Amino acid sequence: MKPQTAFLLAAHLRPQFLFVGAVVLLVALFALLIVYAIPLAVSSPFNEAFLLPITAVVLGIFAASCYWLARVFESMMHPERQAYSQFAERYKVAVHLPEYDARALFQLAGETCFRVLNPTSVAIWRFDSEGNLLRPVYFTGARPPVTLEDLPVDVNLKEDHQIKEVETIPESALRRSWMSQSIYAVCPLIWSGELLGVIGLGAPRYALRYTNPELQWLSWLANQVALTVKNLHLVAEIEDARTRLQLAYRQTVEVQEEERRNLAAELHDDILSRLTAMGLTLRNCRRRMSDSDQQVAAWLSNMEQEMNAMAQRLREITQGLHPTVLSNLGLIAAVQAYLDHVARRPFPKSCVVSLTAQGFGNDRLPDARLERDLYHITRQALDNALIHAYAEHVFVHFRWSADSVSVTVRDTGRGTEEPLDRLIGKDGHLGLVSMHERTRAWGGRLTFESQPDRGTTVRVSIPIDQPSRSPGHLEAYVHYLSSPTPE
Repeated sequence: MKPQTAFLLAAHLRPQFLFVGAVVLLVALFALLIVYAIPLAVSSPFNEAFLLPITAVVLGIFAASCYWLARVFESMMHPERQAYSQFAERYKVAVHLPEYDARALFQLAGETCFRVLNPTSVAIWRFDSEGNLLRPVYFTGARPPVTLEDLPVDVNLKEDHQIKEVETIPESALRRSWMSQSIYAVCPLIWSGELLGVIGLGAPRYALRYTNPELQWLSWLANQVALTVKNLHLVAEIEDARTRLQLAYRQTVEVQEEERRNLAAELHDDILSRLTAMGLTLRNCRRRMSDSDQQVAAWLSNMEQEMNAMAQRLREITQGLHPTVLSNLGLIAAVQAYLDHVARRPFPKSCVVSLTAQGFGNDRLPDARLERDLYHITRQALDNALIHAYAEHVFVHFRWSADSVSVTVRDTGRGTEEPLDRLIGKDGHLGLVSMHERTRAWGGRLTFESQPDRGTTVRVSIPIDQPSRSPGHLEAYVHYLSSPTPE
């Protein structure tokens, strides 16, 4: 046997030799105790009273010592058995960290392999399916003779899930690269037939090869790492899809709002201007007519009134499409202006609208588009409460906090038995669709609570990066909406 081989074998068997030596030493001490202590106890005048307790104590000490030695040397001879629980505990703590990602998982797995298996080095690569490359993400231990770099995958690593010694891999560029980096064995990270990465181990430091229990433990660890990496990929894909969906929602809303803005400008600048000019022309014609043309004058007067009514209605439409007060004064002022406007219209029932705003003060939301969407959401919720629910009291509350802005609209109207969430997208409920899309476009949350004859509550919460500068500031306003006076 070569001296180097003998040294490695002795180093690998060192825990067993220590265990055997400790047991021999313990037995020798026990034998000495029996040889000298028990005869001394027998020759003592109190031998009958103390012989049995002394023997029981000695036997108890011997049994406890043997059990303690067995536990200690079991962990020394089979560290992989203890590593299951250790890795599980560290993994459970790591996955709850906010900065946890695949790189942190690879580092945890590499550190555990290096501590448990005692290799000269541990290297971990992540598989890049687009470039068909293994990209290094972690290394520890003795530095390889060449720098770790991207490795081309020119052999099939998905044939089986077995741990492979590099010498047994078919001749390829990947095999030559691993051998130049002193990689002794590799364990593919495979989940559902998909290659996710590779764990590479240097030669064992205290043995000729890795034992079967150690390889089984490595296979278990690889399965856990592959499962978690796959889950992280799925989470990243879901988050990416969610971001793209939010962007699509926002783009849809932006397109709709641009169309509304263009329509409002067209109505205001062209149609309203023409109607105003025609009204002035009719008024001048009516004034210059003679007294014999009373019938024509009456017709012109009626036409003038109708055109004035049309002009007023178009102004209302343009304000509804894109209110100028929203651009000039902000969200709270725009909602107040809308309530002042609807107060001039008759309603089936008299209604009181209580409006409160917390955290706004003299500030405005940092994004004018967010103000616009919250305005339309609030207006739609108010219309539902006033027109469809026949509410007698409506409470509107805006709140700008440290990380979100929210609006709550609660009414005392009829309510509904069917959950409003199920009505989104159904025929005749386009307002709910608009509220839902505008909320989703900002990554917010829209909830409904409604019961028959107990009213409806609409809550919208949208995350925001800029916190309120006056979170305790509170404003309150009251608007009275009256029903038509009976004749």
